[in-house]
Amino acid sequence: MENDDSNELIIANKAIDFQNKEKELRAGELIVANNELVFQNQEKEKRANELAIANKELAFQNGEKEKRAQELVIANAELAFQNKEKELRAAELIVANEELVFQNKEKELRAAELIIANKELLFQNGEKEKRAQELVIANAELAFQNKEKELRAAELIVANEELQKAEDNVRKLNDELEQKVIERTAQLESVNKELESFSYSVSHDLRAPIRAIDGYTKIIVEDYSDKFDEDGLKILKSIINNSKKMGQLIDDLLAFSKLGRKQVAFSEIDMIKLVSSVREELLFGAEENVPEFKIGALPSASGDQALIKQVWINLISNAIKYSKYKENTTIQIDSYTKENQIVYFVKDEGAGFDMAYYDKLFGVFQRLHSQAEFEGTGIGLAIVQKIVSRHNGSVWAESILTQGTCFYFSLPSISKF
Repeated sequence: MENDDSNELIIANKAIDFQNKEKELRAGELIVANNELVFQNQEKEKRANELAIANKELAFQNGEKEKRAQELVIANAELAFQNKEKELRAAELIVANEELVFQNKEKELRAAELIIANKELLFQNGEKEKRAQELVIANAELAFQNKEKELRAAELIVANEELQKAEDNVRKLNDELEQKVIERTAQLESVNKELESFSYSVSHDLRAPIRAIDGYTKIIVEDYSDKFDEDGLKILKSIINNSKKMGQLIDDLLAFSKLGRKQVAFSEIDMIKLVSSVREELLFGAEENVPEFKIGALPSASGDQALIKQVWINLISNAIKYSKYKENTTIQIDSYTKENQIVYFVKDEGAGFDMAYYDKLFGVFQRLHSQAEFEGTGIGLAIVQKIVSRHNGSVWAESILTQGTCFYFSLPSISKF
C-alpha cells in the first residue's frame, strides 16, 4: 500500500516537474514573446514617430493635400454622424466591428497615401537638392556680381569725384571766360565806337577836299579848256571822274558807319510796293540793255523800311549792273517761306562770279571784278549784310561764272513780332 502511495508521489512529482518545466518553457516563451512584443512595440513606436514626422512634413509641404485632408475630415464627420445614427439601430458589437473594419481600411488608405507621399517626398527632396545646388551656384554668382558691383561702385565714386573736380574746374573756367567775354565785349564796343567815330570823322573831313578838287577841276575845264590840248583835257576829266568815285566811296563809307548807330524801327513793310518803287527809281532814264523783270509773290515783312529799301537798291542795282553786257537778260525777284522766316531773292543772268572767292563777297572794299569792267566801291554788299543781320536775318549767294548770280536774304515773318 505504501509502495503504491510512493509510486503515485513519484509519478505526481514527475508530473509536477514536467508541468514546472512546461511552465518554465511557457514562461520562457512568454518572456521571448514579451520581448518580441516589446521590440515590436518599440518598432511600432519608431514607425509611429517616423509616420508622425512624415505626416508633419507631408502636411507642411503639401498645401494641396490639406484640402483633401479637410475633405476627408468633413467626410469623417459625416460618417461619424451616420454611425451615430446607425448606433441607434444596430448593436454595439456590430457598430464596433464595422468601425474596426472602417478603421482598418482607413489605415490601409493612409498607408498607401504615406507610400505615395514618401515617394513624392523623395522626389521633392531630390528637387530640393537640385534647387539647393542651383542656389549655391546662384549665390556664388551673386557674390561674384556683388564684388563686381562693389568694384564698379568704387570706380564710380572715384569717377564722380574726378567729375566733380572737373565740373568745378569747368565752372571756374566758365566764370573766368564769362568775365573775359564781358571785358572783351566792352573793349570791342569801345573799339567799334571809336572806329565808327573815326570813319565818320575821316569820311566827313575827306568830303571837303574832294569837293574842292572837283570844283576847281570843273573851273579849269570851263575857263581854261582852250589852253589845254586833248591829253590835258583827258587828264582833267579823269581827275573829275576819280573825285566823283572818291565822293561816292566816302558816301558809302559814311552810310556803312551810320548803320552801327542807327536804331532799327520795325514796322510792316509792303514788299511789292517797295520793290516796284526801287525798280522804277533804278530804271528811270535807262535806255540801253534794260532787263526784263519777273516779280513773284513778295509777302509783307517786319523791319525798318528805309534800311530794307537800301538792301533792295543794292541787290537790284547789282543785278542790273552785272547784266549790262548781255542782251535780252531777265532779273527774277521772288520769295519763299522757311522755318518762320521769309526768304527773298534776286536772280540775274549776268557775269556771275567764282564761288571759290565767296568768302570775300560781303567784305568791305572787296571786289570780285575789276573797276574797269564794272564800277563800284565794294561796300554795297557789306551794307546789305549788316542791315539784314540787324534784322535777325541772314544773307547768302549762289553763282556760276558768266551764267548769273542769285542773292538771298531772310527776314523774320510778321508773326514773329
